[in-house]
Amino acid sequence: MRLGQAISSLLTEYGTRHIFGIPGVHTLELFRDISESGLRVVIPRHEQGAGFMADAYTRVSGRPGVCYLITGPGVLNALTPIAQAWHDSIPLLIIGSTVTREQLGAHRGTLHDTPDLAPVLRPFALISETVTNAERAAELIDEAFRRWETERPRPVYIGIPRDLLEEEVGELHRPVADPLAPTPLPEGASAESDAAAEALGDALGAIRTARRPIIIAGGGARHDGPAVRALAERLAAPVILTGNAKGLLPEAHPLNAGISLPFPRTQELATEADLVLALGTELSDFEVLFTGTPEPRLTNIVRVDIDPDVAHPDQSRPTLPLRVGAFIERALAELPGASHDGRAAGAARATAAQAGLAAARAADPHTPWIDAISRALPATAILTADSAQVAYQAHHFLPLDEPGRWLAPYGYGTLGPALPMAIGAALAAPESPVVALAGDGSALFTLTELATARDLGANLTFVIWDNGGYREIEVSFERAHIDPAGVRTTAHDLGAIAAGFGADVTLAGSPDELEAALRAATAQPGLSVLIARAPADFRVAADTLTSGAPA
Repeated sequence: MRLGQAISSLLTEYGTRHIFGIPGVHTLELFRDISESGLRVVIPRHEQGAGFMADAYTRVSGRPGVCYLITGPGVLNALTPIAQAWHDSIPLLIIGSTVTREQLGAHRGTLHDTPDLAPVLRPFALISETVTNAERAAELIDEAFRRWETERPRPVYIGIPRDLLEEEVGELHRPVADPLAPTPLPEGASAESDAAAEALGDALGAIRTARRPIIIAGGGARHDGPAVRALAERLAAPVILTGNAKGLLPEAHPLNAGISLPFPRTQELATEADLVLALGTELSDFEVLFTGTPEPRLTNIVRVDIDPDVAHPDQSRPTLPLRVGAFIERALAELPGASHDGRAAGAARATAAQAGLAAARAADPHTPWIDAISRALPATAILTADSAQVAYQAHHFLPLDEPGRWLAPYGYGTLGPALPMAIGAALAAPESPVVALAGDGSALFTLTELATARDLGANLTFVIWDNGGYREIEVSFERAHIDPAGVRTTAHDLGAIAAGFGADVTLAGSPDELEAALRAATAQPGLSVLIARAPADFRVAADTLTSGAPA
């Protein structure tokens, strides 16, 4: 078979089921007899959509998303979602065609000719390489899947010249592991060096003697909810969550301080702690960025992360290069439980943070709309969120009791991912209703992907918060005492546009109308668009606390 066909067949041996991409003259061979391989091809309306779909598909399914993209405009159109996946540690495999081997580096103006894209993508990739023979292509695919198991997962780009894709090769297969070969040690979890053992012992000693510990849990802990809960209860430590860990603890858990780091009472909780146990988080300043509150000063940080190379400015101890689950297993085996007084004090500290979050929630003008969404959501619903006011506030205030149901890539902070990510999530979890939240400004970045959702028959509801433009940017102008410019935009008639793509459209002018419409939409399969129109007098004061980059 030809190499393009052989790659599709090979990927099925790694568990790949879906391919995201738009066929082009340079990628035809990747699609040769692809249906016979068992792969399902998902065709977006723009390569940016392919990347966002693959990202959410990975987050929900746990299987790395795969994109087939043409060189030049195809790969570069997807650079934004590739960078988003890099930021959020999401494994994607990007197979990009290139010009022929003879033309590599010649820059003769041939179709899609660009300088080698591997160096362009290298800052956003675990591996980025252009290959010139079939063996190397297969080696890199295997290397990607192996390294995703033991390192911080990030995108991988493999560029393949189109004449190589056409080349006749034998079948490609995943290497069979040698049963006598030593098993790779993930992130130093076993066979500890003396230094690693000393660092772990030092960290456990610091935790053992702490009197006011807290836990900050991030996306690297999102699969370890029960373990984090057990450790928090053992230490009587309040748990502050980052956005990527939303739902890690049940909302009503007495130690759950929620996504509340920007709020004053949680900031007090963090600064008064005598130990901060950071689990699977960079402790990024994003959690308070653009909120008008400073990043809290943390002391005595014990950071557990698969990536030891990212350190917080206040961090004096070395990062423990362990997966969160492996660390907690060790900690639970060695650490004693908190005393009765310690448990009472820990619960009281968490209660104070919860009260601060509740007060902020009660004062926010978006809360009635967020409550309407919460009441209408089915128990198994997955939400994707864009850069929009109501979605920013839902980041903090929408209650969810399970991780993996809130996909809000706010760290990278691009506009437009909610709808294509919802499509990827719907493909990964076809039995779960998926709800995308976006503003009228951000929705227009990728609105054409409604056509993709309709083609796929996705069980998807798109909620658009229509406030007449980039209102969050307008508030940011006001905060900076600058006259707003370029923030009042319109699509004229979003409902008509959505209906033209085949969606059922409902307009909601109040929280009650939104709740009824969302209940109806998620109760039936298919594509629905709900346009929640902010009242004419709806205003968010410039000093109101918001979350995320202003967009």
